[in-house]
Amino acid sequence: MTIATESRPASLPRYQPNVGQASAMNSKRSEIAFSVALFALVLVTRAVTSGPPYFADGPAHLDAIRNGTYVIQPPGYWLFNRSAALLPDPEQGILVFNWLVSAAGSVVFYALARRVLDDAMARLGAVLYSVVFFAWFSGNVHSTYASQLLFAPLILYLMLRCREQPSDGLAAAIGLCFALGAGLRPSDGVFLGPLVTFFAVRYLPRRQAIICLLVASVASVTWLIPNLAALHRFQATSHVEQVGKVATGAVLFGRLNLYTISNALRYFLPLAVALGPAILLIPWAARERKLLWLAVLPASAFFLLVYISDAPYLNVLTAPLVLLTVLGASRKLSRPSARIAICTSILLNIVVYLFAIPLPAKGKTAFACAVVNKDVVLYTHYAVRTKGSFFSRLAPQNY
Repeated sequence: MTIATESRPASLPRYQPNVGQASAMNSKRSEIAFSVALFALVLVTRAVTSGPPYFADGPAHLDAIRNGTYVIQPPGYWLFNRSAALLPDPEQGILVFNWLVSAAGSVVFYALARRVLDDAMARLGAVLYSVVFFAWFSGNVHSTYASQLLFAPLILYLMLRCREQPSDGLAAAIGLCFALGAGLRPSDGVFLGPLVTFFAVRYLPRRQAIICLLVASVASVTWLIPNLAALHRFQATSHVEQVGKVATGAVLFGRLNLYTISNALRYFLPLAVALGPAILLIPWAARERKLLWLAVLPASAFFLLVYISDAPYLNVLTAPLVLLTVLGASRKLSRPSARIAICTSILLNIVVYLFAIPLPAKGKTAFACAVVNKDVVLYTHYAVRTKGSFFSRLAPQNY
């Protein structure tokens, strides 16, 4: 069954190979075997490359858990911290959670990719998704970033399934997954909100649209109320004050300075490295990929027009961008060339994450080297091993 009908807007067509029953069973077993192997490989690689709590808000999350406040600065992250508090050792618990969502997210991405690609390209896409250097880093540190490696592709996967076989259960699952992902990382919930709302209103029958949006709203309230209450009791900084702090270089507010340039570089440079040369193959004007672009554009607009602090912010849009990249390669290149392009991107990410070291910021190239250190090397295994200690010595002033 195809996804689009004459009465519905065009969307991503599902790849449907022509195989017999026996071949289909073999294909299913192969799919399961690859999924299990991918899950295990990602879990192990994340575990053996992780480090101590040092990055960004990692120590603050642990302090909030241990002192029972469960919130840090707005938006608070109450659900993330409260969940980690259920484990005997929150420091190890956060890491295990990040390993699991990284591994599960890679498997979900494979299931998503199989709905629009042949199996070979879907597997390559899943491997690329699993080794994107800043996503790998997210699974190695004590932060909320890794959660979106699972929930962003899971929402897209459920949407494609719901387009094929609409059901109340799938509509509710979309709403619930949105609420959970937003609870773990509220800012990304804001970015995914337009996608969920558009999908419900545009593609679902009225009954299922109501179910989807109602479940999303009710489930979100269950973490939003205690989150706001905890912020009111334990945090002096308001949401408005927090936005004012991070919007120092916001183009949206008419500002143009070094921070503005920094925001643009922190968006484009990590993605250029993550997607490699294959980024040039992204089908920018592909109308049938509306859902994928809607998953990318809200977050992209905020990062470019307002603020982006670290490359792992990009986790929320990595799945749709990787899928668009692999789709572009499979459509614009011959099969061997497409595989070579994606394999090149995979190798580039592995080399960067495991072997990159800081560039000496001296001479005429000092600023360029410092930018690479801040936007790429700071999110590699070298940074995990050294707890990012190199950055203060090599960073450009006010960058």
